[in-house]
Amino acid sequence: MPKGKRWHPAEESDELVFAVCDRFLDQLRKQFDPQTDNEHGEKRGAAAAIAEWLREEWGREDLTRERIYPLFWEAARRDFLFLQPPREQHLAERIADRYGVGRYFQDEKTIQVVNARGSEAFRHVTSVAADLVFSLIMELGKKKGRVHVGMGGGFSTMMVAKRLARRVHSELACPDLVLHALSAGGFLIDAPQKAPVTYFSYFEGALTKVEYVALYSETVVPSEDYERVKRNPGVQMAFERAAEIDIVITSFASVEDEHGMLRQYLEHLIKAGQLEADLVEKMKKAGWIGDVQFRPYRAEGPMLEECPVRAMTLFELSDLVEMARTEDKHVVLLAGPCGECGRLKTDALEPLLTQPKLRLWSQLVTDVETASELLR
Repeated sequence: MPKGKRWHPAEESDELVFAVCDRFLDQLRKQFDPQTDNEHGEKRGAAAAIAEWLREEWGREDLTRERIYPLFWEAARRDFLFLQPPREQHLAERIADRYGVGRYFQDEKTIQVVNARGSEAFRHVTSVAADLVFSLIMELGKKKGRVHVGMGGGFSTMMVAKRLARRVHSELACPDLVLHALSAGGFLIDAPQKAPVTYFSYFEGALTKVEYVALYSETVVPSEDYERVKRNPGVQMAFERAAEIDIVITSFASVEDEHGMLRQYLEHLIKAGQLEADLVEKMKKAGWIGDVQFRPYRAEGPMLEECPVRAMTLFELSDLVEMARTEDKHVVLLAGPCGECGRLKTDALEPLLTQPKLRLWSQLVTDVETASELLR
């Protein structure tokens, strides 16, 4: 480095930053305490050992041990690091046994319980789900030239899309992708980042070829206008291509969670005077317990008549049930706590496990607290 020039880790090459990060983690694997003796009997830390290696192998006298840590954080900033949360296999097996999941799905990836709890559980559930979707993409890529992925709206799927995009960016062998927006948009004007079409930008610049299928229409329409809106040219094309989708990524909401997007939007319409004031309570009395892709359901199955409005979304609950049972099709359901308040959603999750009309998932990812609550 020229004298007088201020050093910054962002100026270093990917090759060097990755090499330092890889070496640093290897040092920590070899010695639980970085201050243990090395092979020469000297007392020194991992950073000092890496600095010496850089001098010997790279001829970089300027990269002192003080500069190793900034390079490690630079590796994190460049998304070279992917922590994999631990799984709780015993709980997953107990849930499968208790709810008879094995009778429907035989894959070892059917249920994944993330061994995380508290405020961070939501984030780790989305990380595991993203890695699961990525593995499914790679498996399907061996059978077909392009893999079609449908993404629903909401905070959970947004987090999955972010990590999935990073995995796609770093994998040279990733097959070509076609990303589909499952719903027309975000339900709230102050939360546009929850609209699936906004996730497409995360994949820009990927080495693999990525195509997009958006769904542009009104976000919600009166139930009697739904079929008419579906026939609009732009909307119709998106619906016609829904059959191409191989993997659906979706979450669900409990009616008791004030952050559920369908409930929020219904309350928005109520405040605007467009729906009757007691609609939510009427739907709850009729059995509304939760919704998937903005389609409400009761414990016995889908609610088809009680909601006067319908979100524009590609799949009905019955479609997802059929898709989950179809070979080489996957519906990945995120079943972690609410990403905004941390509330567990086991009340709305249990019917998705017990009711065949609602068994709309082929892979389920949840957290250890939700799993424990299901088994009580």
